[in-house]
Amino acid sequence: MGMKTTQREIASSAAKQIASSGSIIGTVVAIFLSLALLSGNTAEPPSDQESKSAEELAKETQNPVANLISVPFQNNFNFGIGPNDATQWVLNVQPVIPISLNKDWNLITRTIMPIINQPSPASGIPSAFGLGDINPTVFLSPQIQAN
Repeated sequence: MGMKTTQREIASSAAKQIASSGSIIGTVVAIFLSLALLSGNTAEPPSDQESKSAEELAKETQNPVANLISVPFQNNFNFGIGPNDATQWVLNVQPVIPISLNKDWNLITRTIMPIINQPSPASGIPSAFGLGDINPTVFLSPQIQAN
């Protein structure tokens, strides 16, 4: 239990430092780090009897409503933008965080956060780098699958 407390304290102080940097991206990272900590507090460590085989884990990773935290990244390049033939770069960070509401229901959050690098597409238009529109999605899912 002491090890979890130490990791939680370190992550919490890191989130505070990131948020205090004043940048929008830092604030968003701090929010999702905090959410991951909160959802980590609701998860119970599996006992030896409950530990999952590699096959069961592989099945759960394919299930979009499984009780697993995942953080997939989608990297996109858009070529030939404007008269300068600029290349736009978009990295979508898509954390999926399940939160156990009770023994019957999970709340699953999936947020798409695009990080965009937009070079100048034409003369007189400045380049830009930053966070795009954040798209949160929330699912309510039963914990026990029907047979």
